[in-house]
Amino acid sequence: MSNICELCRRDSLEQAYEPERSTRGLKIHVCQHCGLVQSLPRIDRAPRAQAAVSGGADWGNVRYGKGFRTQAALSAIKKYADMSKDIALLDVGSNRGSFARAFLDAAPNANIVAVEPDERVADLSASLERTELVRARIEEAPLETGRFDIVHSCHTIEHLAEPMRVLADHWRVLKPGGLLVVDAPNIALIDSEDIVEEWFIDKHLYHFSARSLMRMISASGFEIISAPDLNDRENLLIVARKAYTAFPAIESDSREIEEAEARLTAYMSSRARNLSALTAMAAEISSYAPKRVAMWGAGRLFDSLVVHGQFEPSLLSLLIDKHLKAHVGTRHGTALQEPEALKDANAGVVVVMSRGFADEIVNEARRLAPRAEILLYSDLMARARHAKAA
Repeated sequence: MSNICELCRRDSLEQAYEPERSTRGLKIHVCQHCGLVQSLPRIDRAPRAQAAVSGGADWGNVRYGKGFRTQAALSAIKKYADMSKDIALLDVGSNRGSFARAFLDAAPNANIVAVEPDERVADLSASLERTELVRARIEEAPLETGRFDIVHSCHTIEHLAEPMRVLADHWRVLKPGGLLVVDAPNIALIDSEDIVEEWFIDKHLYHFSARSLMRMISASGFEIISAPDLNDRENLLIVARKAYTAFPAIESDSREIEEAEARLTAYMSSRARNLSALTAMAAEISSYAPKRVAMWGAGRLFDSLVVHGQFEPSLLSLLIDKHLKAHVGTRHGTALQEPEALKDANAGVVVVMSRGFADEIVNEARRLAPRAEILLYSDLMARARHAKAA
């Protein structure tokens, strides 16, 4: 196991945090030279486990989240590429083929090489027209030098043991001036006041800020032409162009170090406070049981409510999650339902257990159950924290 920082190549990693329920024994470190947050040991080839829809570090193996990022990546590419031209695109970690399908529809003369090692989802891209499927890890995929106009990598770089080596290979396979589109989780999410889920999951070995990811991409020979949206605290979407042959050195960054350490300290404090408040949240939701409660969202927030708040799922009249239902049949012994089931559930209360999709869920819930009272997770958490502090 290497203790050398992946970005600056210094032996300067200092442990800062130990995640909850890590099945791999991972611990979070901050580089004391450049500030990159990373997990050790760098285990990226552990035996595949069952799907775990958990609020802890063991979350993973569901593999449906990339589809949510398709339109954002496509919109970014359209700003810098002529979609009517012949385009050779490399789709790194093509997953279920959501991005490949959308790109082929938008670019009628494009051809795609889709790289995906997971046999459970890889074949979903095999039948796509103008697409060559490579069933391999990106580190092992045999790709020609200078073949591609665009490399698209969505929520993959954080999984890699050696992302700098993979970025260097992206540089190699791109044509001169070719585009690199990288999308990754944003560590800024842990600044959320109402966070309860463990953000540092076992599947992610690197935990990027906007600055640290841009520095890594620049250090690999790319010029950043579109920086991440500062208003998006969940994702870091970067567009860069193949540019350099002499790669810049990584200088010390005291500000990044201070911000990373302060962020982790605040995260540990906020999360501990919120986890202790979940019992009050569970009690409030339970009090509505006579009105028939439908809960919408059965993912990480729901798991935290059950595990840490000791909420009893049997009190629910309905548990809805249209994304998870295709992959997981039940959650904590309760069957998952499609949203349309809310029409006939006669629910008096709908609890929205989501942050990022809260507005979308509220609109749909109002259509399906117009007379139901809607309770948001953020409001429930605020009341629970207040009750705990009183």
